[in-house]
Amino acid sequence: MLLGAVLYVYKGEWGLPSIDLECLRVLCLVKFTRFPVIIETCGNPLRSGAGKLPYLQIGIQKFVGYKQIKQLLDKENYAIDAKLPKKAKCLSQTFTTWVFSNLNAYYYYFLYGDPNNYEITRSLYAKRTPFPFNFYYPSSYQKEAQDIILVMGGFDINDKLEAHDRDYLISKAKKCVTTLSKRLDNKIWFFGDDFSEFDAIVYSYLAILYKTNLPNNPLSNHIKGCGNLVNFINRISRDIFQKESFNSINTNKDGVDPNDPLLTATERQFLESEKKTKILAGIGAVLAMSAFAVWRGFFKKFSSARQYYDAYNTDDMMDEEME
Repeated sequence: MLLGAVLYVYKGEWGLPSIDLECLRVLCLVKFTRFPVIIETCGNPLRSGAGKLPYLQIGIQKFVGYKQIKQLLDKENYAIDAKLPKKAKCLSQTFTTWVFSNLNAYYYYFLYGDPNNYEITRSLYAKRTPFPFNFYYPSSYQKEAQDIILVMGGFDINDKLEAHDRDYLISKAKKCVTTLSKRLDNKIWFFGDDFSEFDAIVYSYLAILYKTNLPNNPLSNHIKGCGNLVNFINRISRDIFQKESFNSINTNKDGVDPNDPLLTATERQFLESEKKTKILAGIGAVLAMSAFAVWRGFFKKFSSARQYYDAYNTDDMMDEEME
C-alpha cells in the first residue's frame, strides 16, 4: 500500500468535484477503487512538471495525467475493472473508446471553441490557478483544444463561425447520449452491480456537459431528457463525491456578484432579490436609528431643562427658609 499519496486537481463547481475532465476521470479512479489518497484542490499546474492537472505525488515521485495515474493504480492492485468478468472488461475498454470518439470533440469545442462559452471556461480555470499563471494556462488549454477539434471535428476554431461544423458534433453527441441511456436502462452501473472504467468516463463527460452553465450547450437539454442518466450523474455526485463536491453559490453567497456569468438564472434572481431585501432592511435600520437619535436628543434637552427647573425651585425654597 502506498502511503502519503496526494492528488492535485482543479476544484469543482455546480455540485461537481472538479471542473476538469481529466481531473474528474482520475477522481473517479481513486474514489471508485478506494485508493488511499489525500485530495488537494489548490494545486499549481506548474509544479506537476507537465504544466497541467491532475497529478499524483508520492514522496518525490509525480504521476501526471489520467494514463500514468491509472497505470500506477493497476500496478498497486487498485484496477478499476478488477471486479468485472473477462468479457465485461473487454466491453468496458471498447465502450470507453467509443464514448471518447463521440463526445471528446463536442466537449472541447463547446467549452473552448465556442466564443460565447470560452469566457466562462477561461474564468473557471483562472479562478483556480495561482497568479500570475492564471493568465497563461487557460489560453494554453484552448490551444490544445484547437488541435483536438481540428483532428476530431475537421475544422479550425479560428475560422469564421460559418465554417464550424457544429451540427456534426451535436448530432454525434446526441446519438451517443441516447445510446448510453438505452444501455444503462434501470441499472445502477452500466455492467450491472459493479462499477467500471466505462462508468467513470461516462460520468466525467456527462456531468460537466450537463451541469456547466454555458450560454450555448445543446447537449445539456438532451441529457436532461434522459432521466436515468440524470439520476446516474446525481447519484455519483451525491453518494461518492459528497465531501469533494463544491458549489461557490452555497458556500459564499455574500461574496457573489449577481452579474457573474457563472450564475444560473435562478441563482441570479435569488441574489438580486436578496440584495433588495438587504437594502430595504438597511434603510429601515437607518430610519430607526435616526428616530432613536432624535428622541434621545429631545429627551436629553427635556431632562436638562427639568434639572434646571428643579434646581431653581430648590434655591427659592432655601432662600425662603433662610428668611
